[in-house]
Amino acid sequence: MKMIHSVFKKIGIMKQSFHLQYILLVIIGFVLLQSCEDNWKWETVTAKGTPTARHEAGLVAFKDKILLIGGRRINPTDEFDTKTNTWTAKSPTPIELHHFQPVVVGDAVYLIGAMTGKWPNEKPLDKVIIYYPDEDRYEYSHTIPKDRRRGGAGAVYYNNKIYLVGGITNGHVDGYKPWFDVYDPKTGEWFVLPDAPDARDHFQAAVANNKLYAFAGRRTSKKTDQDMALTSSHGNVYNFESNKWEAVTENLRITTERAGNSAFAWNNEIVIGGGESLAHEIAHSEVEAYNSKTRTWRNWPSLNQGRHGSGFAIVGEYVYTASGSGNRGGGPELTTIERLKLPTDLGDKSDEFVDLTPVYKQWHTVTLSFEGPQTSEKAADNPFLNYRLDVVFKHAETQDTIRGFYAADGNASETGADKGNIWKVRFSPSLKGDWSYSADLYHKDSIALKGNLKQAESIAISNKEGRFSVIESDKDGLDFRANGILEASKGYFRFRDSKKYWMKGGANSPENLLAYIDFDDTYRLKTSNKDGEASTTEEIHAYPNHLKDWKEGDPTWKNEKGKSLIGALNYLASKGMNAVYFLTMNILGDGKDVWPYTDSETFDRFDVSKLAQWEIVFKHMQSKGIMLHVVLQETENETMLDGGDTGPLRQLYYRELIARYGHHLGLIWNLGEENGSAPWSLIAQNDRQRKDMAKFLKETDPYKHPVLLHTHSEDPHRSVILDSILGFKYLDGLSLQQSEREHAGEIVETWKSKAKAVNQDWLITMDEIGLWHTAALPDDKDPNHNTLRRYALWGTLLSGGAGVEWYFGAKHPHNDLTSEDWRQRDRLWELTNYATGFFQDHLPYWEMEPEHKLINSKDAYCFRKKGDIYAIYIAAPGRHTINLKETEGMFTLQWFDPLQGGELQNGTVEKVIGGGITALGGPKSKNKQDWVCLIKKINDKK
Repeated sequence: MKMIHSVFKKIGIMKQSFHLQYILLVIIGFVLLQSCEDNWKWETVTAKGTPTARHEAGLVAFKDKILLIGGRRINPTDEFDTKTNTWTAKSPTPIELHHFQPVVVGDAVYLIGAMTGKWPNEKPLDKVIIYYPDEDRYEYSHTIPKDRRRGGAGAVYYNNKIYLVGGITNGHVDGYKPWFDVYDPKTGEWFVLPDAPDARDHFQAAVANNKLYAFAGRRTSKKTDQDMALTSSHGNVYNFESNKWEAVTENLRITTERAGNSAFAWNNEIVIGGGESLAHEIAHSEVEAYNSKTRTWRNWPSLNQGRHGSGFAIVGEYVYTASGSGNRGGGPELTTIERLKLPTDLGDKSDEFVDLTPVYKQWHTVTLSFEGPQTSEKAADNPFLNYRLDVVFKHAETQDTIRGFYAADGNASETGADKGNIWKVRFSPSLKGDWSYSADLYHKDSIALKGNLKQAESIAISNKEGRFSVIESDKDGLDFRANGILEASKGYFRFRDSKKYWMKGGANSPENLLAYIDFDDTYRLKTSNKDGEASTTEEIHAYPNHLKDWKEGDPTWKNEKGKSLIGALNYLASKGMNAVYFLTMNILGDGKDVWPYTDSETFDRFDVSKLAQWEIVFKHMQSKGIMLHVVLQETENETMLDGGDTGPLRQLYYRELIARYGHHLGLIWNLGEENGSAPWSLIAQNDRQRKDMAKFLKETDPYKHPVLLHTHSEDPHRSVILDSILGFKYLDGLSLQQSEREHAGEIVETWKSKAKAVNQDWLITMDEIGLWHTAALPDDKDPNHNTLRRYALWGTLLSGGAGVEWYFGAKHPHNDLTSEDWRQRDRLWELTNYATGFFQDHLPYWEMEPEHKLINSKDAYCFRKKGDIYAIYIAAPGRHTINLKETEGMFTLQWFDPLQGGELQNGTVEKVIGGGITALGGPKSKNKQDWVCLIKKINDKK
């Protein structure tokens, strides 16, 4: 300050106003600061010798040396002596190693979370590799668990352990992960920790003040031609003291999005430098620092040479970087080395606004908790009936009102609590951008059922209003959170946002999937041995044979309960299945072992802990791409609530399910199994009651999930019911049951045609194929499921069906109620996956219609988009022809094997011409089996 005043005196302004002095003080201060910044910059080091040019390598400080390890190809280990500025070549890596962040532990450098091999199909390492610099020696160490191997991950050393976060499992193709693990370098023990909030790869992590920071990176997806497009916008923070990931907030938004960056911690700052992105071809030179105390960003001096695929290394009072690629992608590979003198300040001086707005992701569930009055499941003042939580979510383009629910202590899945003061809401935002919400808790007798809130009491709650932002989803593949909500469109399933179509294939049994021993208060009311249904014992499901399918990192509850059911769903997903049918209430029904209530006789009180445990399973199903086929009742209990009306008990039941589970993206509401009257089920709902149910579900569900009706298996019982509901706008289609499999395709086509006649595109899936006592037998009884494959699978799909589910029958082991092991039908899942995969990969099936008469065989099905594409199933070899009089031009002809799947194969005829009847020839294979022929129009445009 004395220096500044002397400057004022020299230029003759000491007598000027204080205000002017202040302005000049600011200006001069800025000039002095700018002068300091000009002097703080990276310098390119003049070195003796040069390292091997490389990128995607590891750079790390070891004592007073800098080690450059790995990179594309097998390279020598280059050592830089910071005292003499000399490069020396050491031993090469034992294999090609790249995309890793090296970690120093004692006298060794650990290489973990790395890849090997060529772009884009690199493979992750199966073992930890250790380099001993003093001995110039590499060795293989502990095996990395098979299900946790990945490359491009961030690695840090903290409290004698190595922590690995993020990474990608399948080179640059796909498989980016939010995984988080801890590895003990002494013992080799490996533990899976909770996933990070965001998936990312191609980045580096750092630790400051007992927290791990993961900034930058991307979600590499060559599979979708998004190699560099999906850069991560926000960082993640793991608190080692609380052992939890902190909530993602706007202050964690990185200033410059990039991947392939370097990172290190200095004082209170996490420094991010270099990298690559689509912003420009030249690699990033920006260096930016996030202060872990002030939670703000500031700029550090930019690199002289932008680079990615390298690292930072601190030796003495300098940070160094070397090597890398000067442009995005593979080159030019650099040999230069730079250094920057490290600042002595802590970077803590900031008056910036810290934006703590929560950040969520598109289509991911936003769960908000509110503290309200203390109550319980059994309170005289019923919390399910006499309280109502409404939450209004607003976006510039839309507004959604979502009903909340009573959640006891807010953690009932773990505590089993039946009391507490927490209400929750679950919401899946479909739009990116800024959102706000406002919540109101109302109290009045039966307010949960009534629309008029004017006379209700408004109850004070916490967290009543708030804001959050929504960014792009970080999920990929089959996870519904990568695609959005499923709807019914043109007689098929389609993702509402992306407009992609989706074909269903899955399990219809066991229908009492949720009668599971690890769910709270779940048991069988009584055993049964009736004609027409499966026999039961006192035992409910335990799924012991699927315990081995549970994977580290998968969810559990109450000290590792739930593993076998989660494992069973893992297995089914691994076979390519994407749907499971299950009852949520079978009181009076076949199993008598599933209900959402606190007991089987009280229909206005819900078991909060059980339903919270169901949610854990449902959430996992959605992450695996498995649709929730929610069947609301059985034929035996369809009049149990309100005599079949949509009265107070049924409304409350539906509202609870919608509030707790409606946020899931892949979900069907099924009005009930075998709904309606039949000779064996005379006490049943009538046409008005069916329509009231469908209308209530459609109008109450804010997500408008498809509503289907499960049918009887034969006409006229089926047609009497369906004819009366044709044209009803609140019903999206049928969950079809058919007793004789030979007529499966015919029945699908019949009801689709009837619906079209009244201007409806009914979505029809074949969900229960008979005969009722045998249905889909285990593989050892029916190895290739010949008639199911022919009639129920290909016959259904090639007749316009939107998918299939397999019913297990009632009168043999592993049946519809007692099945414990989905592997009993391993082959059936494979055959189903071949068929649904063929439709997804090769057909615009939503634009196609059945026209079986085009083929000269009664043992064939034909599905076609007129004049463009024809898919033909032929049951047996023969001289088959197709009538192409309806079109002209040249077509290619290939064959698909429904028994083995795989690629399309050329046959004895490779091209056909439209305008007449033409022979199909056949596959070159000599196997006498069924085949699928694909005929596609050759586009004449050059």
